Amino acid sequence: MESKVLKIIQDRFSVRDYEERPVEQEKLDLILEAARLAPSASNSQPWHFYVVRDKQKIKELSGEMPLGTHLVINSFIAEAPVVIVATAGPIDLLHRSASAIINKKWYFVDLGIALEHMVLTAWELGVGSCWVGWFDEKRIKKLLDIPRGEEVIALLTLGYPKDGLIPRPKNRKKIEEIVKFI
Repeated sequence: MESKVLKIIQDRFSVRDYEERPVEQEKLDLILEAARLAPSASNSQPWHFYVVRDKQKIKELSGEMPLGTHLVINSFIAEAPVVIVATAGPIDLLHRSASAIINKKWYFVDLGIALEHMVLTAWELGVGSCWVGWFDEKRIKKLLDIPRGEEVIALLTLGYPKDGLIPRPKNRKKIEEIVKFI
């Protein structure tokens, strides 16, 4: 049995070295549509996506990393043709109450699903991505004028991988280590 989605998952890797060419609007629209169609707890759709394409704004955004890590770990952000800032909120009273009762913040899961839909769709379209979780939320919110009720969950860089990039081997546990049939 074959699966096109599984093949995309197997082939995809985080891209941190991009060509300078922009991502076409049609492809960007499909990537964002994939996020829009993602499932969410109680169909709350708690997400907002800030699509940053302005080169100067991306350079400024790349500098909003804690402890000077924009110089080392996340320096590649400055070269990405697109950076998507994914936020959650504002979260309504019902969902905040439910989250407090069961001690789960479902909007993190919701955004994770939406972002993964974006990552896989991008790869299918030939666009690479890298999920960034290390950032200074307060500085990013100020830079992009993100409303107070929204929480920055992750950044996603998008662009065409430079030729010759070699994916790192995927070091994954064996299926027997993570699955138990009951």
